Amino acid sequence: QVGLRGAAHNVSALPQLAMVIPMPSVAAGPPTAFTLSMSRYIVGLVAVQAFCLAMKLAMLDFMGSLYCGILVGLGYYAVTNDMNFQALMMYGMLGLINGIFDLVRVLDVVFKSPVPIFAPSMGVMYNLGSLALILAPVTGFIGAFIVYKVYQDQNAAGGSGAAYTNLSSASQPVSYGAAAPAPKSNFQTFSGSGQKLGDA
Repeated sequence: QVGLRGAAHNVSALPQLAMVIPMPSVAAGPPTAFTLSMSRYIVGLVAVQAFCLAMKLAMLDFMGSLYCGILVGLGYYAVTNDMNFQALMMYGMLGLINGIFDLVRVLDVVFKSPVPIFAPSMGVMYNLGSLALILAPVTGFIGAFIVYKVYQDQNAAGGSGAAYTNLSSASQPVSYGAAAPAPKSNFQTFSGSGQKLGDA
């Protein structure tokens, strides 16, 4: 497991890179039917990423586990909150960045490690770790692509979400990814005729 653990130090710049990338904006509104239909794919990706998280912890890759854990948390939050758009955007961005660094780690192991990435003689845990090492960038890139398609669809719909019905809040106005509108004020300016000092 020397090759797998040694490649874990290539991700030190990940949090700094993630913080300087601006989040895309989209018109406020509930998720479209297409966005909701993508939830099952996000669930599958999050499940695979949870497996990668477990294997990174088993290999004592604590930095990689941290970023993978954040990714899993964002994906879980998004799918359990009607495909929350802000969480999806962060999930896609972090998945893309994390996927790039994980791909570098895969290439580092393939070309620099004296041990093959898959070796039956190394035992089950080593090969499961290698599988997780490959699945991490694959799921990150797939998740980023799905989020990009969701962004395109949501933006094209103008955030209207005409095909979406929120049964749990049908009697309330929906504000998806935007601040609630300010309450209307009942204040009225002074009206009527004025009087001057000294008038009877």
